[in-house]
Parts: sequence; C-alpha cells; structure tokens
Amino acid sequence: MRFSIIIPTYNRSELLIETINSVLNQTFKDYEVIVVNDGSTDSTKEILDGYGDKIKAIHKENSGAEKSRNAGAEIAKGEYFCFFDSDDLIFPWTLDIYNKVIETEQLPPLVLGQPFHFSDFIPVAVIIGVKETVRYAVYKDYFSKDRTVYSSSSMIVIKRDYFYKVGMFRQHYAKKEYFLDDLDFMLRAGTINPTIIIFEPFQFAYRTHSENSVKNLRRVIKSLSYLILEEKQGIFAGGDVRKFERQAIIGGPCYYWLFKALANGIFGDSIKFFFKAYPYIFKGLIKKIRNKFRTKIPLKTI
Repeated sequence: MRFSIIIPTYNRSELLIETINSVLNQTFKDYEVIVVNDGSTDSTKEILDGYGDKIKAIHKENSGAEKSRNAGAEIAKGEYFCFFDSDDLIFPWTLDIYNKVIETEQLPPLVLGQPFHFSDFIPVAVIIGVKETVRYAVYKDYFSKDRTVYSSSSMIVIKRDYFYKVGMFRQHYAKKEYFLDDLDFMLRAGTINPTIIIFEPFQFAYRTHSENSVKNLRRVIKSLSYLILEEKQGIFAGGDVRKFERQAIIGGPCYYWLFKALANGIFGDSIKFFFKAYPYIFKGLIKKIRNKFRTKIPLKTI
C-alpha cells in the first residue's frame, strides 16, 4: 500500500464529514484512511461508525493531536504516512500527484505540499483551473529551502521509516496546550535528504475558522516560546552546523505572531516574548533578505 492518511479529530463533527469525503474522493486508489477520535464528546463516534470499512477508526482518551497522529501511525500499513487535519480538505488529484512525484524522484523520504486557504467554500475556479503540470523543487533538506513554505501538518508526506527516525510527533514533554506541532516536527525532520516541496498545484485546502488553534494568540506565543526552549535543549536536527538555518525558520513565525499579538492589544506577553525571540527574528529577516538576492533552485515539472 502506498499511502496511509492519518487524521486526528476532536469535537469537529460538523466539519469531519466533509473532510473524510474529500479524502475518499481520490483518483489514486492505493491508500487507507485512519481517523483517530481523540476523546470527542460530540457525534464523532457515530459519524465514523457510519463509514463502515471505508475507514479505520481509533477511539481513545483525549491526549492531543500529536499523540493521536502517533496512535494512527502505529496501525498504518502504508509505505508513506500522510498527516491531515480534520478541518481541512484535499483535492481529488492530491494523492495522484504525490505518487507521480514520488515515482519520478525514486521514492524520496519526504514530500511536502502547499495549501489553498479558504473559509466558507473553495471557489470553483480553483478546481477547474488546476493545471496538469506539476511544479516542485528538490532540496537537499528542509533547512535548505529558499522559498516561503506554509507550515501545516496537512502538508507532510513522509516515508514510514523516516517518521520513526525523527521520533514521530512530539512525545517529550508533550502537552495538549502546545500548538505548532507541525513546525516542531519539521525542525526535527529538517535534515532529511532529499526533501521535495510541491508548489503547483495546491495539494490541500486549509480552512480558516473561529476554532483554528492559531486563533488563540496567547497560546501561539506560549507554543513558540516552547519551541525556543526545545532549540536551546538541542532537540532539533542539524546540530551547530545548521543552527543559523534552523533558528531562522523559527524566527519567521516568531516575527509574524509577535506583531499579530501586538496588533490585538496583547502587550505584556508580547514584550516578554520579544526578549526571548529577537535573536531568532533577526536571523529570519537575514535569511529572507539573502533569499531575495540569491538564485533559487529551479523548479522541476512533470
């Protein structure tokens, strides 16, 4: 089996059906769907039961998305794990394009897709306007990327053995109140060689709504502070040799969310956070300026 799609969910019954249906509507057929019910108290269990053998369902006590993804991986049979959030959608072509890139590049360990952002609905033009040409870059690793890449768990397609090599999703000090598990994972997977990033077409649709974890600015700031702590503890990949690149990647979201918090009147926490984050923000800005003047790795097409 080529792909295992692993979806953690918690109390999202109103969105879950649309998400699962998008996953089941693939032109590529060699895959399985695993949905991990993370202790939901709504109608999630009944919804999952209604799909019968079309999906595999795990019901467990609430422990957060990271441990739920790991639980799904434990029963997965696919050669590649595709992680997907229960409020997002994937397009009918998504797995087919992932598979084409994987075969063209001779089974790379890590492939990343990029999202289309939407709130209420996806414009028809996005669906009917998709180009048959796939454009992607082959990087030495994630830390070497020279283009802006949106971070989301739904972008990750990783070979089974590499998933375990990087230590799965966060387990050390794993707490439900921490967000940014996608960035944490990519910082630990940052030296996987090669890493492929697909830029066209969109590979999934990221839904913006009132319950998105990133809407809670104070918790985002707290989560970024935790990433900085992990960096200081030496948890992430690359050691001292890749320190600048790694910290520049952390600096990007630090800069964005710091000013987002300030704009929303969160002054005390933001000022405290600034004194933790300013070296990372500075490195992120330096890397951004460098990338503007450097020749980018050319995109491949298939």
